[in-house]
Amino acid sequence: MISLAMMRVIIGAVVVAIIAGVIGWRWSVKQQAASDFQQKQISDLQQQLNRTQSENSDLNSKLATVQQEENRLAAENNLLNEAIAKSRLTGKAAEMPVLPYPPK
Repeated sequence: MISLAMMRVIIGAVVVAIIAGVIGWRWSVKQQAASDFQQKQISDLQQQLNRTQSENSDLNSKLATVQQEENRLAAENNLLNEAIAKSRLTGKAAEMPVLPYPPK
């Protein structure tokens, strides 16, 4: 039959295999949890990026509107400055350019 020493070796090997299996299983569970957490972070960051890009588009369109209004006001200001300069040169009130009222 199997000797006592051989039986101890077999039992030791089985115990080591069980311990290794438990350690491997716990390690795989931790790795899966870490992977799930990273996937959730990636998803959250992707949603944040999409929101930020949408806000950026909205702000760019609003900025374009403000810049257009600024350009219109600068042109009206130049017309008024020219009218004032002409009235100073001639000594009489120049015809004022027609400006929208109320201002846009």
